[in-house]
Amino acid sequence: MTDLYGAPRRRPRYDDRYLDEPSFDDARFDGPRFDEPRFDGPWFDEPWEEAARSDGPVEDRLTELVFLDGRLVSHSTRPVTGTAWAGFAARRDREERQPPPPPPTPRWQHVLDWLADRVGGEAALAALDAAPLGESPDLPDDYPSRAERQRVEAVAELLDSVAGRCFDVEVATALRTALLTLWRLEPEAVSRAGSAAACAGGIAWAVAKANGLLHPAGDLRVGALKDHLDLRGAPSAYGATVRAGLVGFRHLASLHHRPMGVPDLLDLGHPDLLTGATRARLLHLRERAWAARDAHPARTSP
Repeated sequence: MTDLYGAPRRRPRYDDRYLDEPSFDDARFDGPRFDEPRFDGPWFDEPWEEAARSDGPVEDRLTELVFLDGRLVSHSTRPVTGTAWAGFAARRDREERQPPPPPPTPRWQHVLDWLADRVGGEAALAALDAAPLGESPDLPDDYPSRAERQRVEAVAELLDSVAGRCFDVEVATALRTALLTLWRLEPEAVSRAGSAAACAGGIAWAVAKANGLLHPAGDLRVGALKDHLDLRGAPSAYGATVRAGLVGFRHLASLHHRPMGVPDLLDLGHPDLLTGATRARLLHLRERAWAARDAHPARTSP
């Protein structure tokens, strides 16, 4: 076999003559047409096809093919045990025996997780009540320094002013409680704020957001807080720092996820920062979630 220049032509590595299309006009052709994918070649009667169609264990799993000049000349099947491919077969078996994925988390569990993040955990959710908040707590008497005393007192005075202008008496108690809780858990969030107004704005934004008082959930617009405290930026700018100080390092199960049917409330994790009306809404959701849990227990994986 030579090429166009008379030089010997080497046989291709793989023989592709089987790709030549047969003539359907030839009377001797009795094979299936391409629109009828049915083949009766002898290779479809091999043992591995029978094993694939059966439900029993496959003994002869290893198939070896022998090619000569690109043409299949022989094949054999035998057990894979004791061969160099036994380890690969074992890995495939382990992959196929992996346990099924766990069932999806039911909706009522998402709601309970969301509620627990708002009030500080499952125990706090179980003990939640809708009693109105009492009187505002008093400021502490002892401070590490005079500057810190002045800062706490200045923030408290601004929060009382915001409550008198934008909120009611119960929210005023929540604002004062938030200041004292933040001072106890993360005092630097109060003392190192850019100004007393920035700290007061962050606390007012966080508490109002946790109770659904800000637009669009409530009637109050954020611009009203900004104008009243004469802030250059939005109150939410320092509100993130306030939230981080109040939440701490607790694991939040509903982080970046709000189930359908629940209000848009900020997760501060302290029930004493929520008004009685807000806690009543959470209690209603808790009872509905508990009822759904009792009616449809969580499925367990087999």
